Amino acid sequence: MKLFKRIGSFVVVAVMLFALLIPVSAANVTSPEIAPCYNNTASTEIVFVIDENGVASVSYTCIGYRGIVSSIKTEIQIQKKVGTSWADVEGASWIDESSVYFCTNTHDYQLSETGTYKAVVTFTVSGSGGAADVITREIEKTY
Repeated sequence: MKLFKRIGSFVVVAVMLFALLIPVSAANVTSPEIAPCYNNTASTEIVFVIDENGVASVSYTCIGYRGIVSSIKTEIQIQKKVGTSWADVEGASWIDESSVYFCTNTHDYQLSETGTYKAVVTFTVSGSGGAADVITREIEKTY
C-alpha cells in the first residue's frame, strides 16, 4: 500500500512539472501595432514611392462600412525634411472627396531635388457610426 502512495505521489509531481514546461500565449504578438476600432472606417492603406527620376507617387485606399459611411475626405501632402523639421512641398498637395463608402487614388509629383521626403495622408470618414474618424498615415522615403 505504501508503494502505491509513493508511485501516486511521484506521478502527481511529474504531471505538475510537465505542466510547467508547456508554453502558454494569451495574445498574438507578431504585430507591434495596436489596431484601434473606428466608428465608420474598416481599413486604410497608403503607398509612397519615389522612382529613380524623382517622381513621387502617393497611392491610397480607404474603405468604410457600407451603409454607414456618408463621405470620405482625403488630404494628401508631400513634405521635405529641412534640418530636423518638415516643410510642405509647394504644389504637392491634393484634396479628394468621395460620397460612397470607399475611395482610392494616386497622385504623382516631380521632385526638384534629392532629400528625405514623407507623404502625409489624412482621412476624415463621416457617417452614422458616430463621430467622424480622422486617421493620419505617414510614410518616409529618401531620394
